[in-house]
Amino acid sequence: MFRITTIFLCVLLAAAAVGRYRAEQSVQKTRLELERLESTRLDELQQIQLLRAEVAYLENPERLAKIARAKTDLRPSEPVQMVSVQQFSLAMTGEDGPQIDNGATPSEIITNAIAMVQLSAAD
Repeated sequence: MFRITTIFLCVLLAAAAVGRYRAEQSVQKTRLELERLESTRLDELQQIQLLRAEVAYLENPERLAKIARAKTDLRPSEPVQMVSVQQFSLAMTGEDGPQIDNGATPSEIITNAIAMVQLSAAD
């Protein structure tokens, strides 16, 4: 009886040792994976910061204005180039434009007029 109990306890101890070894290996593997993921996360954050700095440089208004001056002959609009909603509508449709009393803003009317002109040009 004593030998059976001793053998059983030895087998139980060996199984516990194997279980603990496997658990330690699993924890170690998980820690390595976490370290790898953290390293990857830090690299990605650094890449994001670099890209944000690049976007800030590329969208810099002074830089864009300099390029626009070098590549085009564009300049700000002059008051004489501006037209009212009614003048715009008359020029586009040949009819007096709609009145702005229906709640539509002038920009909405101009946008709609441009869309109508583009549709009629496509036909």
